[in-house]
Amino acid sequence: MLVQTNTDQLQVRRATQNDIPFVAWCNYEASSPAPNFCYWDPLLEGSNTDTMAFIEAVFKADALAWGSPEDFFIVEENGKPIAGASGFTMDAHDYRPLKLSHLPAVATLLGWNAEMVEQFRQGYEGVWNDPLDSTLAPSAPWIIECVAVVPEARGRGVAKFLMQALLEEGKRRGFPYAGISVTMDNEPARHVYEGVGFQMYMAYGAEYFNNAFPGTTKYRIQLG
Repeated sequence: MLVQTNTDQLQVRRATQNDIPFVAWCNYEASSPAPNFCYWDPLLEGSNTDTMAFIEAVFKADALAWGSPEDFFIVEENGKPIAGASGFTMDAHDYRPLKLSHLPAVATLLGWNAEMVEQFRQGYEGVWNDPLDSTLAPSAPWIIECVAVVPEARGRGVAKFLMQALLEEGKRRGFPYAGISVTMDNEPARHVYEGVGFQMYMAYGAEYFNNAFPGTTKYRIQLG
């Protein structure tokens, strides 16, 4: 699939295991609502583990519930990845971002001992204690997550191009709806999602999270 935007030729493709560093960066960007802060950071305190190294280990162990490397679509420009996002179906029994059954494999890759594994597990379940947390519940059977565009490519329609590819994939698979979530106040992302036809499905304000989080808006779009 090719498209011309600002005279630059873009191509979208499925990710492979070789793309783990880039899809890990996509997850890092999508999990960072503020500069120099990622949701994973507090869970890694005291482990002497770099956040990006942790995310890469998560992908290598197929421990991310919100998309394996092969679930990602990558947009390339002149052979260089400039954007990515995952499209997947959520586990009906656990909406949380990690497959905890794969945590031992992540620990092996990072060289964690049993105490470090248990510390991480307790921290994780302290944040996401309910596997069926309503704020994480899918708004559709086909979910898009980890949307990220490199800074130098933003504002050129790359995100919209990526979203259209993911929506086409959901349609090809026969899903009636696609869903996506956005942190409140993330106006660039909201503009992109609404621009391709997503409509607000449900919102949780900051007060719902006791003002510890800005809030989240869930969107849905009909496919076909």
